[in-house]
Amino acid sequence: MGAAEQEFHADRVGEVTDDEYVAVTQDTFVGMAIDEFRAFEPRRDETTVYYLYVVDNSDRLVGVMSLRELLNAPEDDVVEDHMVTDLLTLDADADPEYAADEMAGRDFSALPVVDDDGVLVGVLRTDDMLEVVEEEATEDILKSAGFSFTDVEQSRSSAILESSIPRILRLRLPWLIVALAGGLLAGGVIDYHEETLEGVVALAFFVPVIMDMGGNVGTQASTIFVRGLALGHIDDRNAMKHFAREGFIGLIIGLIIGGIGAGAAYVWQRNEPYATELSIVVFVGLVAVCVVASIVGYVIPWIMNKLGFDPAAASDPLITTVKDVTALLIYFGLAAVLLAELL
Repeated sequence: MGAAEQEFHADRVGEVTDDEYVAVTQDTFVGMAIDEFRAFEPRRDETTVYYLYVVDNSDRLVGVMSLRELLNAPEDDVVEDHMVTDLLTLDADADPEYAADEMAGRDFSALPVVDDDGVLVGVLRTDDMLEVVEEEATEDILKSAGFSFTDVEQSRSSAILESSIPRILRLRLPWLIVALAGGLLAGGVIDYHEETLEGVVALAFFVPVIMDMGGNVGTQASTIFVRGLALGHIDDRNAMKHFAREGFIGLIIGLIIGGIGAGAAYVWQRNEPYATELSIVVFVGLVAVCVVASIVGYVIPWIMNKLGFDPAAASDPLITTVKDVTALLIYFGLAAVLLAELL
């Protein structure tokens, strides 16, 4: 079965290899190899073969020729005289994401796949590899919602919708409990600043804005990070660059959102003597929480990854906890300073 026809989750390259290719032994004449190409009839209309794979009598891969090289070679020569022996191959037991990284930096439409003995078992095509990478990225995004699968069934939707209630609880409850603990901690922060809220009741109006905006920005950042990590765009070499860039983006977002929020706060409370101070608190609070949420949305998945945990499974609940507590501390801390005369 061709790779594109598979619907299961692939854990190794051998599961997504394509068996539609042309291979000949090294003592085959070029003219005969060309005849093999002419006789080749792929089962899939979209399958195009650009390479001739050369094997020995034990089916071990020993060389490769491009179709152009084959057509330019004298027909009475053997393919061994013209094949390339400096081979780039993929191990059949390799992780598909590793294979995707290897293919991303190569200008090849397909790469041969061999087993531990060097026997040619198939080819991995770029278009099929893209489907695998998209599946891996989608899986990580699904996990970021709090679903910690230890293995991914053939149909992820069936695993979520049709599993037994105890299994569903095992999948969803652990990280929701983490989020609950974060919510209780955030409630403790609000309780600690009860006198501040009593002094300026309008502060309570903007608590949902501060918390929700931090959650939205943090979720965006973590989603981008998890997808970048899954696709191999983020690694040890460029992590700090991405952290700094995301912090700067968070600052820009915070300035825009903070300006809008501060304007709304001022208009809403314009008849109150503290309207200006309140708008400043909302502005600085939104800017700060957007920056913090952006950075935390990158840092927490990265830490989980470095500690050996699935960065997608724990990210959102932990980010929610950190950004909620941080946002409230910043918000009420600023209020206590700028509105001190009203408290």
